[in-house]
Amino acid sequence: MTALQDLLDRGDRAAAQAAATKQLATKPTDGEALSVLARLALENGDVEAARAQLARVGPKDRQSYEVLLAEAMVQQLSDQGDSARLAFAQLTAAHPTRHEGFFALGLSLLDKQDAKGAEKALATAVKLAPNHFLYRFRHAEALAQAARFEDAGNELLKAIELKPDFTLAYTAFARMLEASGQVDKALEFLEVGLSAVPTDRRLLAEQVRLRMGAGDVKAALANVDKAPGGALGIAEELMRGNAHDAAIELCDWLDANGKGSAKVTLVKALALENSAQTDEALEAYAKAATQDAADWSALNNRGLLLLETYQEEAAKLDEAKGNLDEAIKRAGGKAADPLLNLALLHGRRKQWPEAIAAAQKVIAHPQAGPLKAQAEKMIVSMQKAMKQA
Repeated sequence: MTALQDLLDRGDRAAAQAAATKQLATKPTDGEALSVLARLALENGDVEAARAQLARVGPKDRQSYEVLLAEAMVQQLSDQGDSARLAFAQLTAAHPTRHEGFFALGLSLLDKQDAKGAEKALATAVKLAPNHFLYRFRHAEALAQAARFEDAGNELLKAIELKPDFTLAYTAFARMLEASGQVDKALEFLEVGLSAVPTDRRLLAEQVRLRMGAGDVKAALANVDKAPGGALGIAEELMRGNAHDAAIELCDWLDANGKGSAKVTLVKALALENSAQTDEALEAYAKAATQDAADWSALNNRGLLLLETYQEEAAKLDEAKGNLDEAIKRAGGKAADPLLNLALLHGRRKQWPEAIAAAQKVIAHPQAGPLKAQAEKMIVSMQKAMKQA
């Protein structure tokens, strides 16, 4: 294994980026260095940046393992799962001692809900790199999908042994215990995790969720201020972890105890929306917008929710446009999201020139990030629709 690959394996991303950049200073088309930068870009969700890095690879390195692996990863994250799986399978056949390909293949098969195939590929990755905690964790996921819960638990425990502060493994194991009716043991296991990482928000949120589910609200809320961001941080974590009822209950508790705010109401609105309580979510978004006259996100979310829910109701679409216009005004050029949603709304109404103009503003926006690619695709689609109209 090369030094660059070793840095990636150890998760030292800053060092990997620095080493790759240094290598490119003398070898500007080096495939290994460019593939490292591409994979780092993919970890940040920037597929276009990854493509740009791989486009710089010289002909000599185009068929190297590292480049082909990164290109297949780009395919996987570009809705080309079948092509990616074929590429990963070909890499594992050609390089049976390289664990990265087996791991990537396993993740792709997990994405396809092929638990048996994923388990086989990830088991091979674990065999080739037995001390890689993340391989153990994802292997446990495949084992659980295949209903091999005891084996999955053993892999999670091994992942924790390899990386005692790996909180995802603690929460996954606790959920397995919960699913088998062992809530008390799940809580005990979370305490073990918290002894290793006392202020981890994910572990504290899981503790709150289990205690609330057991009806012990007082105990559930006893430690919420220990987490970064306090009780609001816990509510955000619960919402992101799909524990929407617990997130809503915690937000209501904050309101009732004089700790409400626009951010609290926004988290509640997101949880309500994610749990399909649309009318309540719309009301909460509206409340959050009045609590903070400078915040654009609540109105942006409300406008998009109206657009998605009432696609054919002109009055509701007018209301959505009003929300998005105000969100754009409040953002003051600092966010591209409401512009993209406004383009969607105009597109829904077949107002093609207005939709294209809004999408072009997204592309030109300095904070567009991954929204730029979405806007570019929208423009192509809308220009085609405009010609056919």
